[in-house]
Amino acid sequence: MFQISKTLTQVQARHVHQRDTGRSKPVGFRLLTELLLSERLVVRFAALFTLETATFLIFQTIGYLWLPEGLLRDVNIGSVVVGNEAASSFFIEFARIFAWNLSVLGLFYMALNLLRFANGIPWGYMTTVTLPAFLGVITGTNSFSMATVVGKIASALEMVTHPGFYEIFAMVLAAAATYEITRWQFVTVGGKESIVKFQPTHGGWRSRDLWIGLVVAVGILLAANAWEAQLILAL
Repeated sequence: MFQISKTLTQVQARHVHQRDTGRSKPVGFRLLTELLLSERLVVRFAALFTLETATFLIFQTIGYLWLPEGLLRDVNIGSVVVGNEAASSFFIEFARIFAWNLSVLGLFYMALNLLRFANGIPWGYMTTVTLPAFLGVITGTNSFSMATVVGKIASALEMVTHPGFYEIFAMVLAAAATYEITRWQFVTVGGKESIVKFQPTHGGWRSRDLWIGLVVAVGILLAANAWEAQLILAL
């Protein structure tokens, strides 16, 4: 049974984690954790985006090499929500794409950051691994409802010439920027688990880096969604 305990600051959270598991993890894992928990937005984002890109490419390759074409086309929730036919105008197409992506960003990349694991990693960071894995399979098997190419899609640097790359870029930036909105954290001390209130040390929602990151992320998302809408209408 989890219990609400005393307030925990970032520094305290790190000390609890180090006492409990600090020496049991490989050096590479500890380094990655330190990068993901860095106080600098650019460092957190770089670590998250590298992790996200690697995950996407691995699962895209798996989808391309070993899974059947169109495997997830009928179970892709994005195609169910956005539709499998182009809208009657650019504005309508853009609006529904942006509404969908903004919902994903807010719910799965930002809101989940209200909670942290015992090692201090915000829950929203996990989306940067799980969602790219799903999108990688969709891309590799070409399970898009309105595909712009024929056949399965191999991993290539051409991914940077597609709007989806920048949509994910924006979402990862939002996750890294809202690192400090955490309110509760799971902790393990002496083999017992509990939930503690988390007290941000750099302003939380008042953080300048948070708002700069969010504004840039939403701006990139708007541009990428407009680009995607234009490509769909051109089909």
